[in-house]
Amino acid sequence: MTKKLFFILIFSCFLPRHVFAADCSSYEVNPKISMTSSFGQLTYNHEKTSSEITSLAKSLNISEQGIFASGLSTVNINFDIEVYTVGKPAENSAFCIIPTEIKIFLGLDSPTIYLANGIANNTCKYNVVLHHEQVHQQINQSVLEYYLPLFKQSAAKIASTLKPIYISDINDAQKAIKQITETYNQKLLPLVNYIKKEMLTEQQKLDNQQNYLFESALCK
Repeated sequence: MTKKLFFILIFSCFLPRHVFAADCSSYEVNPKISMTSSFGQLTYNHEKTSSEITSLAKSLNISEQGIFASGLSTVNINFDIEVYTVGKPAENSAFCIIPTEIKIFLGLDSPTIYLANGIANNTCKYNVVLHHEQVHQQINQSVLEYYLPLFKQSAAKIASTLKPIYISDINDAQKAIKQITETYNQKLLPLVNYIKKEMLTEQQKLDNQQNYLFESALCK
């Protein structure tokens, strides 16, 4: 995750004194919330043995059984915030730092399906394992699609509670922007983690003994 800071300062040293705010409370905070996403580019890896795939799965706290130990689906979630702000005048040459737009990216990154190099292509076992792992990736996409609008709504609610940041020295502008960005990050990161848990919960509905037995029986 990366966080980017953008700042546009409105200089108003020639404005008449009565237009200056005594503090920042008179300025409205209503930043635009922009949300983008991506499912990433799905890739297939046929270079690992079944034992190597099993070791990788264990390192990720994933456990496949039976023939499905020959396949594995992995994905990362990327979360990125860009904060655009404006500086407006306050009393005594001070400024109010106000967020004007919050750009958020929440998407899948590096979705990968591993298939053991010992499985012959176009065999029943190969096709069943491949389909099983493809369903895992479809689950990731479905969960992300479901939560994207809810995530944006949460970001908008957070924005409505934030106040402008008062700075007495223009050199403190970047610190104020960083503070705003960190606030969004701290409030939204738990939601990102919740989505990750929901993905895992949905994945476990596929990885159960009953489904393993059903899919394994397809090749008998």
